[in-house]
Amino acid sequence: MSVVAYTESVWAESQDERWDDWEDDEMDTPMKCLFCSHTFQSAPTLFQHCEKIHGFDFLGTKKRLELDFYSCMRVVNYIRKMANENFAKVSGLMIDGTEEFLKDDEYLKPTMDEDALLYALDELDLDDAAAPAAPQVEGFEPPANEKEHNLMMRIKALEHIVGIKDKQLEYAQEQFDKYRKTVRTQFLEDLADGTSVVGSELGSLASQSAVAVPPARRPPVLSSDAYFDSYAHNDIHEQMLKDRVRTDGYRDFIYENKGVFKDKVVLDVGCGTGILSMFAARAGAKKVYAVDNSNIVEKARENIKDNELEDIVTVMQGQIEHVNLPVGSVDIIVSEWMGYFLLFEAMLDSVLVARDRFLAPGGLLAPSSSRIYLTAVSNEEYMNDRVHYWDNVYGFKMPAMKGPIYPEVLIEVVDPECVVANSAELVSFDHHKTKVAQLDFVSPFELIVTKECRVHALVGYFDVFFGRSPDDALPPADGDAAAATTYRPPAFTGSAKDRAQMLATRPDAAPIHGFTTGPHGEPTHWKQSMFLLASPIDAAAGDRIVGAFDCHKHAKAERELDINVYYRVVRAGEDLGPSDVGVPAIISSERFIKQSYRLR
Repeated sequence: MSVVAYTESVWAESQDERWDDWEDDEMDTPMKCLFCSHTFQSAPTLFQHCEKIHGFDFLGTKKRLELDFYSCMRVVNYIRKMANENFAKVSGLMIDGTEEFLKDDEYLKPTMDEDALLYALDELDLDDAAAPAAPQVEGFEPPANEKEHNLMMRIKALEHIVGIKDKQLEYAQEQFDKYRKTVRTQFLEDLADGTSVVGSELGSLASQSAVAVPPARRPPVLSSDAYFDSYAHNDIHEQMLKDRVRTDGYRDFIYENKGVFKDKVVLDVGCGTGILSMFAARAGAKKVYAVDNSNIVEKARENIKDNELEDIVTVMQGQIEHVNLPVGSVDIIVSEWMGYFLLFEAMLDSVLVARDRFLAPGGLLAPSSSRIYLTAVSNEEYMNDRVHYWDNVYGFKMPAMKGPIYPEVLIEVVDPECVVANSAELVSFDHHKTKVAQLDFVSPFELIVTKECRVHALVGYFDVFFGRSPDDALPPADGDAAAATTYRPPAFTGSAKDRAQMLATRPDAAPIHGFTTGPHGEPTHWKQSMFLLASPIDAAAGDRIVGAFDCHKHAKAERELDINVYYRVVRAGEDLGPSDVGVPAIISSERFIKQSYRLR
């Protein structure tokens, strides 16, 4: 069938109408600038903005280099990727046609989800083809008239779009194959590395994923992309928002210190749904920049718009290490960055980078400080359920199933009745001063057993504090788990209105804000971090468990933690010898048991 046979038919006219409807639908989707957050309803208008504001003539470059549809796609995706990573690298960009990315099919994969600009590129071809100098359409006979020519171009554009989808599908299949290979390799390495306990010392055992841990907060840390992708889904944010200790802690600090936030410029690192940004805006912030590298930013924008705060809160997508703010500095940085055992996921590293890049002198970090504690627990019921269960499974022994349990840091809610020792502070961080290198630490500890028991595990948890200025002093460290609630906001028996009035008239009466994730406090989604002892300790009241705690990032997966615990029991009335005092002596002494763990 010839093209002419149907271009002049009623069918063709109906198809033109459908095509026009399809084009109108596409135009309803705003197109984001290649360099900044501005959006436009047409590609030509967008490219005029790029030339005028950012100094990049896309249309001129396309014409000068005779770029085809796919080359234009590569240019768009390349610039978007580079602008996210390093804006300076693409500022004033010039393309001469020799660039390698123009032939790299990696850049046929959209950098930005649902990028309407990519679908509008075919319009540029239509515009070019309409010129008298180029009536011929590749793959077709010469058109008889302009209408026939336009239809040919539309068919060609649809072929381009199908080609895009084919490329995306091919790329997705490649990524899935890589993911499957990575998981298989890691699984086989775990099997190969697993060993059993030798004497009283554990070797470096391979670990399996902890049981009964909410998967939403513990994504497999295979890559940075996988980490950020895990925060793009609703369930993880619902879990965190419903954690009253967490969300109320931030809300109460911000709302009860409106004088701190009034007329300030605030940066929210890892904004998620935008809840902290909206708290800050409602508290009187002049401007809030909400930054997240996950695609959750699209929902955050909707949330902020639905609450009519879009004039105050600007949402930006990108890693805080690379994103550029429209301002030189901010007055306050807020962030909920804490992971299991405080440091899992290594997001504090990013907050400290944001501090060094953007926080003005005298500016405030919220939270402003944090501490990690260690205590001991005795729980025979838990051991029977998780460990001794494997001694008799339907009449069969399965000792091989026990091995992977011990080197894994187990994330559980610990019954406070099972705590059998004081809490020892391992480390504290002043977020205004701490350096990234200090987040790897080795600390001595001493736990005093409070009653006769069998100690099955050591347990770690953390507390965070919110100061009103960077000079606010940390509350005293708590050596007794039962007293660790002393810094938490005290109960106020009056109404909310009375409380607000009291805070407005007597700011000095405002409580020290903060919260604990310890077993003595209200349970949180962080729970506690349990380090099972391969050789439980039979102890009496007054006995001491002394040792050193070594925590550092995993060498190949920096969001994970490698932990070594060195410990021994000192009976009541005994003293440590000089050779067993101090971290270097403890680590090198044969009198201390070493047990290794991995938090992932």
